[in-house]
Amino acid sequence: MTKLGLVGFGEAAYYLTSEIIPGSAVLYSFDTVASQDSPRGKQLRQRAEENQVTLVSSIEELFAVCNVIFCLTSANSALPIAKQIAPFLRKGQLYVDMNSTAPGTKEQIYKILDGSDGTFVEAAVMASVPANRTRVPVYVCGEAAERLCEITDACGMNFMALSEQIGAASAMKMIKSVLFKGFIALLTETVFAAERYGITEKTLGALKSILTQEMTFEECCNYFLCTMATHSERLGYEMEEVLSTLDSMGENTIMTRATLEKMRWMSGQGYNQKFSTRPENYKEIVAYRDKLEVRER
Repeated sequence: MTKLGLVGFGEAAYYLTSEIIPGSAVLYSFDTVASQDSPRGKQLRQRAEENQVTLVSSIEELFAVCNVIFCLTSANSALPIAKQIAPFLRKGQLYVDMNSTAPGTKEQIYKILDGSDGTFVEAAVMASVPANRTRVPVYVCGEAAERLCEITDACGMNFMALSEQIGAASAMKMIKSVLFKGFIALLTETVFAAERYGITEKTLGALKSILTQEMTFEECCNYFLCTMATHSERLGYEMEEVLSTLDSMGENTIMTRATLEKMRWMSGQGYNQKFSTRPENYKEIVAYRDKLEVRER
């Protein structure tokens, strides 16, 4: 039976262990807050008891007992903890850093633990843990990624091996945020402006038709990327008018200005000249980008 340890038993660890398949694992955790006589400490102890997690008194004890250890603390503590636990790793142990960090941080952790007896696996949580609980999708990378997936699958978790290359999972998580969090910011700017004319519902309805009815998501992404390459100069002129419209309303235009700057950059790089006719797919555009980078070197 798997002895699963958790460095940190905050919200993410609580929900991740809330629906573990009974009898599939014995759960342990070390968290400095657990010994505190505070509302947070009391809640942590209650949650640990609820999920049948045994709280241990030290990180050394956690590593002495468990064969798989998840680190679920915070991005800024990922490196210090890796340095702290390096001497405790034993042969056959898997140490899994699940914190949301840049790929470079995961690569540094790998280097720190490279001389230890245990094996490092990088993990990136790809959705809300409270919403998905134990079944939250998690991508993992490293030489033991497949082995970890077999262990977690038996526990009812949703871990998926992405690559043996450390950093790939975190890169995927960070890059996904470029679009998703950028969309959140763009949506905010759109709604604030639309409300000035009382046309928010109509505006969002028109966007919904484009994004969800006219094309699949994959078709939509391909279409928009090819449009950007072919028509970046014209789109830039149109965005100047959009910017003028929002400025006249007195709206904050951070995202609109960034969009205009990106379109001007694409045009300046010669994408619209290279693709005077629409390419078949975005991969042609990426290939051209790669050629430009080689020339710049």
